[in-house]
Amino acid sequence: MSRNFKKSKNIKGKYISSYLTGKLYRKLTGVEIAEKLGVSKNTIYKKLRQAGIRIRDRVEAQRFAYFRGRLKGGSPKLIHFPHSIKEKTEEAYIIGSVMGDGCLYGGNVRLKVTQKEFRDKFARAIKNAYCVVPKFRKEGDAFICDVHRVLVMRRIKELTKNLKEIPTFIINGNQRIKANFIKGFADAEGSMDDSGNKRQIVITQDNTKILEGIQELLLDLGIQSTIYHKTNNSDQLVISLLRNLKKYMHLINFTISYKKRKLANAIKYLKKCTYDTNIYWSCLRRYIDKENSFRSLARDFDISWGIARAWIRGARIPRQIKKDFEYGIVPKDYEGLRKTLSFLPKIKDKRNCSCKEALKNAKV
Repeated sequence: MSRNFKKSKNIKGKYISSYLTGKLYRKLTGVEIAEKLGVSKNTIYKKLRQAGIRIRDRVEAQRFAYFRGRLKGGSPKLIHFPHSIKEKTEEAYIIGSVMGDGCLYGGNVRLKVTQKEFRDKFARAIKNAYCVVPKFRKEGDAFICDVHRVLVMRRIKELTKNLKEIPTFIINGNQRIKANFIKGFADAEGSMDDSGNKRQIVITQDNTKILEGIQELLLDLGIQSTIYHKTNNSDQLVISLLRNLKKYMHLINFTISYKKRKLANAIKYLKKCTYDTNIYWSCLRRYIDKENSFRSLARDFDISWGIARAWIRGARIPRQIKKDFEYGIVPKDYEGLRKTLSFLPKIKDKRNCSCKEALKNAKV
């Protein structure tokens, strides 16, 4: 990369002193000294070592060049700041990805992941939002995307309060902006738990405040979730229940193919083994109102008479119903049903207030 230095004439064959090289190294980089003197950079580094001068590493060299440019009255390269809804949607994905798996250092933004498709999606978002072409490289099994722009780093740092808060434009944004932020964060920190009978999305994070913010964004999209505080591990935000997973797949989904495939398989599995909550409550109401026999109830609702008997006698409450209780989804006439069917559990008011408000009008 030429910087238009005047090269010394007839330098070949002449001795270059280590003192001169060290003096120039105070103001120039090794590459710039090599261009100025018309020799290779390896020759310059050899002279610096002979003089006992510590050579800057790559990160230090970038900072040196940046601060030297500021002292000379220079300024960072300008970028395009997002204005349209489409550009802000892409920026929401970038911020979610960086808050999950990225880092800010010097004047750069870096994403280091093990999935190439995740890195490529992040790079496209950078190009669409800021009109900046990032750099790609690979270290072992890791795919790295570097964005060498001071203003991009500074913007993300200011919007997120140094990666500790969700930006205001996302909290107040439309559904696409909120969904793209969650998608970027889940691509980085999310996983599908399909061990045993579990079928749920798990998002892990040390900062509980961020998880609570994501929970509020999910509620705005009509998706319920639960935060579990771990003693020795990071906190977890869990999304379960068939309807929540279906909404998540429709509105958010994953970028990474194997996570997307696991989510689709989880929904197929739950469709086979999940009770229709409407049938359960309708069966109880029908028995209270008309006192039908177990066999007539089974015939009307297309279930076995043994299941109808277990429901009426309280021997069995489907697992799906118990999970509904956790999220605050109960029938509006629940207290009336409890007076007749004493086996129904009393609902303890320990749920999240915002969750209760969001699900107040839920019809079961």
